[in-house]
Amino acid sequence: MKFQKGKFFLLYGGDFSMYDRFVEHVARIAPGKEAMLSFDGSVTFAKMDADINRLATALLQKLNPLPKVVAVSYQQMHPHWMFLMALSRIGVATASVGDDSLIAAREIAVLKPDLIISDAFFDVETEAKVLVLDLEWYSQIVDGADVEPLRFALPRDRVVRVAIAAGTSEKKHRVDFTAPMIEAAVIRHAHQEYIEWEGAEDAAQYHRLLPTLGTGSIHGFLSVLSIWYVCGSVIMADREQYPAAIAMLKPSIMIISPSQLEDILSHMPADVPSVTGLRLVVSAGYFASALQETVRRKLTQHMRVLYVTSEAGLIAGARVEQMTHDDMAGWLLPSVDLQIVDDEDNELPAGEIGNIRVKSAELVNGFYEDEEATNRQFKDGWFYPGDLGILDIRGGLRIFGRADELYNFGGDKFYAHTIDRIVQSLPGVKDAALFAMPNEQGVPEPWLAIVKDVDFNVEKVSEALESEFHNLPNVRAMWVDTIPRDVTDRVLRYQLSMAATQQYAKMQK
Repeated sequence: MKFQKGKFFLLYGGDFSMYDRFVEHVARIAPGKEAMLSFDGSVTFAKMDADINRLATALLQKLNPLPKVVAVSYQQMHPHWMFLMALSRIGVATASVGDDSLIAAREIAVLKPDLIISDAFFDVETEAKVLVLDLEWYSQIVDGADVEPLRFALPRDRVVRVAIAAGTSEKKHRVDFTAPMIEAAVIRHAHQEYIEWEGAEDAAQYHRLLPTLGTGSIHGFLSVLSIWYVCGSVIMADREQYPAAIAMLKPSIMIISPSQLEDILSHMPADVPSVTGLRLVVSAGYFASALQETVRRKLTQHMRVLYVTSEAGLIAGARVEQMTHDDMAGWLLPSVDLQIVDDEDNELPAGEIGNIRVKSAELVNGFYEDEEATNRQFKDGWFYPGDLGILDIRGGLRIFGRADELYNFGGDKFYAHTIDRIVQSLPGVKDAALFAMPNEQGVPEPWLAIVKDVDFNVEKVSEALESEFHNLPNVRAMWVDTIPRDVTDRVLRYQLSMAATQQYAKMQK
């Protein structure tokens, strides 16, 4: 990058591909359009772009030399996104981490940033440098005088975004995304949303997104950028504000996991009417019909499911009225090749269950500094997400859970998600998940983690299991306050096994 301290060169020519350019472009063609909304007011694209320039100029003076990767940790969404955009404008790759010190410590250990920028003291052991820029400093910068637009010629294939791949294994991995990958993914997201809702009544001309997926997830990150790409607005609200934001700020689209959706519905006031024009995109391989009915009654009629991974991007999707099964993940998207294979990587006929492998336009090259995991899940141009599925001759994909969740108990095989769903549907059960624990002889045995409701009846659980799975060995139960899940809503069964091991050890003392 060509710059000297105190002097900024405005370079025209070369490659300017940065994700902040989506905002800059809309600021030119629709400067008065709202980019951000909150309960405190709104910010236009012109104001946002000018603030990005101010912040980027200030960061250039503070960051010398420029770090390669900066992790941003701000509790409020607005300044968090502004720092991401400003860092992008000066050519620095970014990551997002939470403001909870325990969670942030785990994320930073995977992301390995050179610098952390936070609004408060960051009490985490890390080799990265920490720069505290509080909200007072931030406000002084963005409320300051206008500055000349910054523009640098940068290598097109550079890394611009770093994220954590979640859901494909117990171990978390860093995944790097280049400028062309982000650019193509944003455009694909935006166009896919347009196609999916084409012809739907009350479709908004300009999207208004209430983001619920974390900014640290690549899908949550791309969702926001794709809204700005099409001149839409993003509602900046905290999690506790979601029900009020839905009722008062009237989002037209939400991209959300089933557990987040259940949480929002449980906190929605009973007298709030359903939201006209709201469209829900449920990011999960499974969207239970019972939850769909609750959504129709309390929130909206317009829903679709989406099957997505951090490593391969968008894979399949469908509107709920097109779904033929509860476990349908959707129709394969045009940019995707997907096969169902056996354990020896032989392709299986349509309709047979097996391991999913995928090639896509958004596929990353592998995991950062983890050759073993890369070789295990990336083979011959295919990515193996670890899911079991069925693909029909029309391109309809059904997800049957994780390959490592196909348990062998007593010589018979059981799909954990199938048992989960049956137990979850019983009266008195808020949530439940099957997991395996070795007995004294080291033989895996079935255990159930159950979140009980007021009318819980253990006999009803026993009767249901005996009726549906007559060959399932005796199941031990563990009462928990919550079932741990990752950002893609997959059950973290290894965490349940660890908790049961600790609980069982205490009982033996």
